[in-house]
Amino acid sequence: MESYLNLFERAVDEQAKLMGAERARQQAKKAGLIVSTEGHIVSCTGNPLIVLLRLIKSFTKDGNLAALDACGPLIAKLIEIPTELEKISD
Repeated sequence: MESYLNLFERAVDEQAKLMGAERARQQAKKAGLIVSTEGHIVSCTGNPLIVLLRLIKSFTKDGNLAALDACGPLIAKLIEIPTELEKISD
């Protein structure tokens, strides 16, 4: 879970540079993340994979290509997930 929280925090930080800190934090909260008053990701409510998808959807909703670029680490993690699931099932 810690790796997801770090990943989420980096993505929200990148989004904050593009759209502003308040908007990025609001998007993070809507996706299911608990954000501290300092802007750090404290925890994830629910399944981190669902939160991951919600963040990608929220960040790229307006068709902003710079926001899509900021989602690169999230998308990379999403691509790794089937491999992780295969390891679990073996």
